[in-house]
Amino acid sequence: MAAILVMVVGLLIGAAIIVFTVLNPPSAPASSPAADDAGHSETSVRQAAQLVIDTYSSGSYGEFWDMWTTEAQGLIAREEYVRLFQLCPPPGPSTPFTITEVTVTGDDAEVQTTRPNETLAFHFVFETGSWRSVPSPTLRQDYQTKTVEQMVQERQAAGSCGTATVTPPATPPADVATTPPVTPPTTPPVIPPATPPTGSTPGSTPGSATVPSATPPTGSATIPPVISFTG
Repeated sequence: MAAILVMVVGLLIGAAIIVFTVLNPPSAPASSPAADDAGHSETSVRQAAQLVIDTYSSGSYGEFWDMWTTEAQGLIAREEYVRLFQLCPPPGPSTPFTITEVTVTGDDAEVQTTRPNETLAFHFVFETGSWRSVPSPTLRQDYQTKTVEQMVQERQAAGSCGTATVTPPATPPADVATTPPVTPPTTPPVIPPATPPTGSTPGSTPGSATVPSATPPTGSATIPPVISFTG
């Protein structure tokens, strides 16, 4: 009787184990620590950062924006970021940066770079399997609170802008007719009538002068006026 009881209990335990295994299959093996360490090694960060930094130093600012984290891309639109550098490009020629130091802390990395007359730090975050750039806290504040024109004015005042890209004037749409300028009609000048010289009388000969007659004293004979001509 005891043997039968033990057998029944064993069958029940076995059935319970089978049901638990079916309902809870073993999970897939987690990624090995070695693979994570390889993606977060200094060499891995340096290689990824060099590509991002070279894109920035070459002046490909739209492609550089594409290498930001998703959260950073929400700070400023791609078109506005490109326009910022069109209005205020970095002064001097585009010189590549040299990475001097890499510090990795979990999913964050700080990369120190240098080039002639400039030292710059780039911050990276490991996102969706790759290292992506993040603007500095100062730049983040500017992108969130200022317009492109305001940032350009501040950088120009600080002397950190090179020669701006000249934007050609907008071309009017093809379906808009251009009205030629209207030329006003030419009005002939009005010539005023000639004004006779002062002191002349109507009907007198031009160039002549009329000499008024002298009033003779009372009681004297009247002397006829003398008229002289100047030609």
